[in-house]
Amino acid sequence: MKKKAPLRFTPAAATLFMGAGALSLVAAVVSSPAPAFQASLQGLRLWWQIVFPALLPFLVLSEMLIAYGCIHALGTWLEPLMNRLFKLPGIGGWVLAMGMTTGFPGGAQAARQLHEQGALSAEEASKLAALSHFCNPMLILIVIATGLMHDPATGYILLAVHWITGLSAFLLLGEGRAASKGGTSRDLPVKKPLKQEKGSFVYRSLQSAKRAHAMDGRSFGRLLGDSVTNAVQTLMMVGGYIIIFAVVIQIVSRIVSGFFPSYWLSGLFEIHLGAKDAAAAGFASDRMQWSVISTLLGFSGISAILQSMSALKKANIRPLRFVLIRLLHGALAFAATWIIWPLCYLLPENTSQVFSSRGDLPADASGWFSLWQAVPQLLRWQGAVLAAMLVCSLLLMLLQIRRKHSR
Repeated sequence: MKKKAPLRFTPAAATLFMGAGALSLVAAVVSSPAPAFQASLQGLRLWWQIVFPALLPFLVLSEMLIAYGCIHALGTWLEPLMNRLFKLPGIGGWVLAMGMTTGFPGGAQAARQLHEQGALSAEEASKLAALSHFCNPMLILIVIATGLMHDPATGYILLAVHWITGLSAFLLLGEGRAASKGGTSRDLPVKKPLKQEKGSFVYRSLQSAKRAHAMDGRSFGRLLGDSVTNAVQTLMMVGGYIIIFAVVIQIVSRIVSGFFPSYWLSGLFEIHLGAKDAAAAGFASDRMQWSVISTLLGFSGISAILQSMSALKKANIRPLRFVLIRLLHGALAFAATWIIWPLCYLLPENTSQVFSSRGDLPADASGWFSLWQAVPQLLRWQGAVLAAMLVCSLLLMLLQIRRKHSR
């Protein structure tokens, strides 16, 4: 007997489904325009005060560094770490650093830029998007820990848990097992594979930067204009997702009100709104509250997942694999936060605020905190993460050299 083919949506069925969903959303908005309008304003405020400043300078910076070959040079030094630990090209180290320090969809956007340049295959870009999908550290440290929970010291533990469990989720699902041999496989026919250079790391990194800059070929003026245009287009896409899902949360909450806590509903769709609701909810213990917040941050919400998938739609990202990693990330984050919670009692009660002289960021009447003042701190975090990755990569390189000499 022949096996039945798996059920798949035909283009006509997908169009019908999306059309029915859009029609239902419009009908719900028309039936109650005032709450929908307030929800859209909430989403717009969230985008402008938190997401926009956290992403704009780094999206522009990423495209310019890639065009000038700086990221390719850095990738040469990160080869030992990325190949050995994640079985990915060294150039993916920049994508990972972008995701860890700027938040989604910064990592997916950086992977897309490298894929379009021909430095990453579609499979590598898809894996790097899953690996680098993290929440912005300023969201965790400033907005949640300092502004909403008034406990900045615990925010550092939450951030460490978020990063460690995210990397663990990627490794546990075997995302790095399909080894990419130096990142030489390419999916773009117009780009020729780069030959592996022989020589010192300094020579190889300089040659990689030279080739990448020659391949791009744009002048500084055109590059700056393209970088700003592409960054703003990406942020407009992100803003559209946030505003739409803010309205969806408001509509769905009216329908299923009272069935389960509001933070689970908002966190399912949009992490910023979910974290705010979880911080304002009443919990039996702080341990449970922080564990739930950590879970929401690990999953990141449907809106964030769709943002990353949209950035890499040309690379044929696998939705099921991506979602499974996010679910595992949330589960591991809950377990880790619950287990290490007793360590939080060892932290000093009056921890100094390192992100502003007053200990918080100015908020408007609705209580939203702005990250515009935190952009310099984000640059420092990105530099610190890259420095740590370089140190680990150099240590691995020295270890390999020592083993060769000992044989």
